[in-house]
Amino acid sequence: MHFNVANRKVHYWASFAAALPLLVIITSGILLQMKKQWNFVQPPEQRGTGTVPAITFDRLMLGLQSVPDLGVTGWDDVDRVDVRPGRGVAKVTLKSRWEVQVDLGSGRVMQTAYRRSDLIESIHDGSFLAGDWTKLGLFLPAGITLLLLWLSGVWMVWVQLIGKRRRRKMAKHKAAAVAVLAFGLPWLAVAQQKPLEIDPLVGHWETGKDGVEPLVRADARKWTTDLSETRFPLAAVRGVDDFTGGVLSVKFKLIAGDSDQIAGLAFGISPKAEYYYARYNTKDGNVALWRFVNGDRERIIDGSEHLQLPLDTWHDLRVEVRGTRVIAVVNDKLRIEHTLAAPVSGRVGFYTKRDSVTAFKAFSATR
Repeated sequence: MHFNVANRKVHYWASFAAALPLLVIITSGILLQMKKQWNFVQPPEQRGTGTVPAITFDRLMLGLQSVPDLGVTGWDDVDRVDVRPGRGVAKVTLKSRWEVQVDLGSGRVMQTAYRRSDLIESIHDGSFLAGDWTKLGLFLPAGITLLLLWLSGVWMVWVQLIGKRRRRKMAKHKAAAVAVLAFGLPWLAVAQQKPLEIDPLVGHWETGKDGVEPLVRADARKWTTDLSETRFPLAAVRGVDDFTGGVLSVKFKLIAGDSDQIAGLAFGISPKAEYYYARYNTKDGNVALWRFVNGDRERIIDGSEHLQLPLDTWHDLRVEVRGTRVIAVVNDKLRIEHTLAAPVSGRVGFYTKRDSVTAFKAFSATR
């Protein structure tokens, strides 16, 4: 039999065997915890007139016998005497479980009350039933059993947690692998493994290579179109014709620009050249979400975080679209989130401004 299975069975049966003694121990323990706050368990302690005992034992006995209801005839009726000089009181516990508090200064009986805490203590340790037989033979083993139950319970929980953590980690790895194979590879095959092909829609765009990696570049210095036509170059990536949701990512390099250096990912590009885009620029030093409609831009949201990125260095831009939810991140540092009024669909591509020189590479689109 497996150790964990045997441990579980022993745990269950030991719980039943120790249940009654443990219930008695717990209940009586709760009462003892409250003996100073609950007069039913233990009478409240009174304060006498002096802190130095001024009475003899004979005077103490006379005080006890002055209360006929106690039925004290002599010291044989007394269980113990607890002298509290700091409180100026002597607490006399009778064998009948009554407690008498006597003033150490005057010998006056200040309080008589039934003391239940001693009875509860004897119930708590098991000696109430048959003395040491139940105390050492039943309640002590029950306490040891409780300790073993706790240890075995901790072991079972720990084993389950470790097992769940391992299974969860394996499931995540499997799910990630399946997702990449099922959804990522077809898009990556189009967008990355093949040359990065674009359809220039606005502005001057050219293709090239960064080492062995294909890239595209928007070069404002070679754009001769009339400025009044549009100030915002746009190129659509071939092979991603109807993007409705997923993750777009690209590396961009800001090279030059008279007034600004900017790079953006456009999505939802319609045949009328209306689209959304998430961009970073050096002028504001942040990431922002815009919409291009009716021939002009509309600002949707600006990121509150600002960071100046160096020129001639590759940076990461990532846009995630899930339904109407859009998240844009630059270099895992600058981030915005926004909920659109409606879902998007259309082509995807790259965006810059008229006077910028910007390069893009390592583009990918995954569902």
